[in-house]
Amino acid sequence: MTLILSVIIISYFLIGMEAIVPGGILGILGFIGLVIATYFSAQEFGGWFAPSVTFLLSGMGALLLLFLEFKWLDRSPFGKNLFLKKTIEGSSNQLNPITKLVGLRGVTLTDLHPEGLIEVATDQYDAFSEDGYLPKGTKIKITGSDDFRLRVSSDH
Repeated sequence: MTLILSVIIISYFLIGMEAIVPGGILGILGFIGLVIATYFSAQEFGGWFAPSVTFLLSGMGALLLLFLEFKWLDRSPFGKNLFLKKTIEGSSNQLNPITKLVGLRGVTLTDLHPEGLIEVATDQYDAFSEDGYLPKGTKIKITGSDDFRLRVSSDH
């Protein structure tokens, strides 16, 4: 009997931790624990009545625990530290800043063979040389852009 209760308590703990560590794995393990407790109940008491009662009561307890997690935890002082209550609007990057750089001049920070880093107005960018290999320190002109990199050619 103590083994059955121990497995049920451990299962409840796993289900409870699911609210703190999301991902579903702990909840699934908790449910598997309830099935294992039912198996131990069948082994210890035999028949169908004791395992059925064990599964139904432990399952109802798990549902009650889930209800408390969803209804009470987010309003509790502990839960307020776990869940986000604000959203922040905005973006981390300017909208399409690369197109504004076409026509500007800069210098290569690394060898471009044909890709590498360039510097334009104290900012660094990934670049692709249309002229093939360009050594470090070469003056370049920005001719266009591909996805997230700039296309450059040597500035004669």
